[in-house]
Amino acid sequence: MGSSDSTGVTGEDVRRIFSESGRSSAPLTTAEVADRLERSPPAVEGRLEELADRGELRTKRIDESTRIWWRDQEEAGTTPRTGQEEFAAFVSAVQDYAIFMLDPDGVVASWNEGAERIKGYEEHEIVGQHFSTFYSDDDIDNDVPQTNLETAASEGRVEDEGWRLRSDGTEFWANVVITAIRDDEGRLQGFTKVTRDMTERREYELQLQRERDLTERILETVPITIGVVTEDGELVRANRRMLDRFDIEADALAAYSVDSWDLYDTEGELIPTDEWPWARAFRSDEPVYNQQYQVDIPEIGRRWLSLNAAPLEDDHHDDDRVVVAIDDITPQKERERLLRREYNQTEKLLRTAPIAIAVQNAEGETVLTNRRAQEALGLSDQEFIGESDGDDWEVRNSNGDPLDPDETPAARVLETGEPVFDEELVVDSPDGEQLQFRMNATPIVGPEGEIDRVVTAAEDITELKDREQQLEDRKTELETELSEILGRISDAFYAIDDEWRLTHLNEYAAEIMQESREELLGRKIWETLPDETEESCRERFQEAMETQEPVNFEVYADEFDAWLEYNVYPSESGLSIYFHEITERKEYQRKLEKSNERLEQFAYAASHDLQEPLRMVSSYLRLLEDRYTDQLDSNGEEFIEFAVDGADRMRDMIDGLLAYSRVDTQGEPLEPVDLNTVLEAVLDDLQVKIEEHDAEILSDSLPRVRGDESQLQQVLQNLVSNGIEYSGDEPPRIHVSAERARSKWVISVRDEGIGIDPEDQDRIFQVFERLHSREEYSGTGIGLALCQRIVERHEGTIWVNSEPGEGTTFSFTLPAADS
Repeated sequence: MGSSDSTGVTGEDVRRIFSESGRSSAPLTTAEVADRLERSPPAVEGRLEELADRGELRTKRIDESTRIWWRDQEEAGTTPRTGQEEFAAFVSAVQDYAIFMLDPDGVVASWNEGAERIKGYEEHEIVGQHFSTFYSDDDIDNDVPQTNLETAASEGRVEDEGWRLRSDGTEFWANVVITAIRDDEGRLQGFTKVTRDMTERREYELQLQRERDLTERILETVPITIGVVTEDGELVRANRRMLDRFDIEADALAAYSVDSWDLYDTEGELIPTDEWPWARAFRSDEPVYNQQYQVDIPEIGRRWLSLNAAPLEDDHHDDDRVVVAIDDITPQKERERLLRREYNQTEKLLRTAPIAIAVQNAEGETVLTNRRAQEALGLSDQEFIGESDGDDWEVRNSNGDPLDPDETPAARVLETGEPVFDEELVVDSPDGEQLQFRMNATPIVGPEGEIDRVVTAAEDITELKDREQQLEDRKTELETELSEILGRISDAFYAIDDEWRLTHLNEYAAEIMQESREELLGRKIWETLPDETEESCRERFQEAMETQEPVNFEVYADEFDAWLEYNVYPSESGLSIYFHEITERKEYQRKLEKSNERLEQFAYAASHDLQEPLRMVSSYLRLLEDRYTDQLDSNGEEFIEFAVDGADRMRDMIDGLLAYSRVDTQGEPLEPVDLNTVLEAVLDDLQVKIEEHDAEILSDSLPRVRGDESQLQQVLQNLVSNGIEYSGDEPPRIHVSAERARSKWVISVRDEGIGIDPEDQDRIFQVFERLHSREEYSGTGIGLALCQRIVERHEGTIWVNSEPGEGTTFSFTLPAADS
């Protein structure tokens, strides 16, 4: 790429070409000289001009783009000719150009050898013909020949390129120059027409253009940055990716210099400019490939780049140039960094893992072990990889059978390509120690799909196996003790696992189930129960298992003609079930219920029958008061008032007792009830009392429950009324709330009244039990007892939390509507 004698063509080379010519005076074009020297036309033309300046060659331009060169005749030793003879000789000798004369009308007047070679006509065939013979029909229809003549006549010359016809009808691409010839007085004498066959050049140019277009498309579409750099660092060409990456405007390319970059090596050290890839390519005239650098690029920052630089051979430019290809490998470097970090982490994990790990190659040789593996077997890394004699070690399977080397997990993985999991092996060391391992072996597949490595992980389970044996021995002992304990339990007992199989039972349970313990153990419980009992037990057993809550229930067993009570206690592994006969207790309950029924009937009848005498007493007392009021003194009126008040209170007590006795017998079926609606009805009924006491009743959103709406209204009315009644001196403030508790709702009525002494809280739910005198607070003493009776009918409970002077909260449970 040196700049001295850049053409590579010497004067002797040119002289030799003209000396070797058969006719020393025969002219040659620049292209013909270049072809013979196998050099480019621009390189040859400079040397030709130099020889012409020295007078060794003569030259003449025959059109705008073509010059011919010939050796001086005197220098060649020939007789000089006149100018016209010399030009005629030139015209005749030039074979690369068709040079002929046209008369003013365009008729061919002369013909040279070049015209005959290019167009295919002999002189006698064409002289006298119109020059439009060489044009296509389309050109003739468009008056191209006539237009060219007119243009040449008016402007002196015209140059045109296009398809022309040979004598055989074939086409060639012609470069045509028509020049007007005028005499000294300016009259048109005719035209000279110079035609050059440019078909090959056109094809060459088209091919070059296609290659340039392809190169341009490649340049603009490759996913890397490409530019052309001069020796001064000037960026003279850049593809779109480079312009975008470095934020360069295309029209400002000349002002951008790659010398503004800072290049660093892989260690972060700054690289001298004379060591940059393009500087090395300029210096050595050789490509530089795959150079990786860290680069600080203005407006972008530090990036990793892979650079290629190659000298560019280009005869069209005087200065040397280098093509630079830049690939941003920052993501790749980041991935490499992450991979290195992951590799280091993986290796550290493998080395420090608390389980033994070994790696074998495709030949089954151990190539790596971690510290835990070395500690477990008492071997060094060198001993592990085959430098020790392993014949003293014996490997057996979990059954105690020896394993051949090709039967180990790693060997089987190499053979089958399938991983092996949770295989237990026993290893006997040379010193007699027995170790037990649980092993996994997994293949690592190479890029071609072949097994490259096998990773074996072994967990030392020696202590675990010893512990399991101890537990097994202890289990046997416990089962013996359990059998003795179960034999002393007065209830029948059995235990079932999560698959409903009997795992334990005592002799009492076996006796009730009418089979031996040996026959029952291991069987599913449903197979041992009669159909009627199974149907009752299955639902409750499943409930206990699902909820993990104890379950208590009673079942009548037809096969025994007896009632059995079951207590079921769940765990994650199964159920423990105790049951015993309660036939006598059920009979006692039945008798007690009949007695209670009779007592309720008696209470109802008694209270109903007492209503009439009380009404009579009250009526006659009022009649006596009305009729003899003028004859009674103040004591008499007071006595009558006491008697009427006692009769009224007696009637209220009888009404309360009647309502109390009717809770079970005349209650409505339990159905879904909206407690919000119930509370609204209660507040409507107590409206007058609420206004008299200036009471404030607050309520949360209340749930839907299963119950008797009228009875629940009675409960809420009694509790709200009590809150108003026992509010003390301050205006009553009462709050009604609800909270879900599994399948039930807890309803609470809280007031800020006088409160209840803890010692009295058990008495307040008894019939006719009062904590205050009638002079202090009115009432019959049956309201809370009635509430308790109603709540119990709904399978709930009621209780009170209170302290004197700190208010009272009554709470009771009701079944949820969705339970």
